[in-house]
Amino acid sequence: MAKNITKELICREALHLIKEGGMAKLSMRNLAARLNIKAPSLYVHIKNKADLITLLQDYTFKAHKLADAFTPNSSNWRELLSEIMRNMRDVFKTKTWLFELFASYQFNSDDSRQTFEHFLSKMMSFGFTLKQAGYIGRNLRIFVIGNVTFETHSTLATREHPRLPENIKPEFTLNQQFYNLLTEKEHDEMFEFGINIMLDGCEKLLASNSK
Repeated sequence: MAKNITKELICREALHLIKEGGMAKLSMRNLAARLNIKAPSLYVHIKNKADLITLLQDYTFKAHKLADAFTPNSSNWRELLSEIMRNMRDVFKTKTWLFELFASYQFNSDDSRQTFEHFLSKMMSFGFTLKQAGYIGRNLRIFVIGNVTFETHSTLATREHPRLPENIKPEFTLNQQFYNLLTEKEHDEMFEFGINIMLDGCEKLLASNSK
């Protein structure tokens, strides 16, 4: 392993650990071993694991241009929010290791805070209050993370159609009818359904602000 320990090298090797074994494999001890140094030496560069997570978030924001994906340029707030949610979902589904990094921890890096700052300013320009804009931003993140978690971990994700779960009792007829309505586009349809519900709620909120 390289003798010169830089923060970029630390980030690259830390991300390798996440890709290999998820967040559970990311520890200061494992990272030090991958860098071929003793654990105490790692603390010369990184204060603790929380500091490492912030560094990783900053690094990935820049390396994968997440700010562009999470702050699209739109003059229509419905289009803006829709694009943010779709972009986040696409990024997290295609880069599962990145999803684990951002789903497990708050966004604390300077780049992520700058992205949120831009989002708040943009939403306020549409007529939302600062508190409303902040709550909307947080709920977007929760909504996307929840959907991606369901998509990637649900047993339904790998079940062939018809998608009727095993061991469902015959008397649960509505359950059976619902599952029989699902198609291979279930996750996409459910995600878009959720987007529309959130946007309609925001529409009512914005309308109440103008009264």
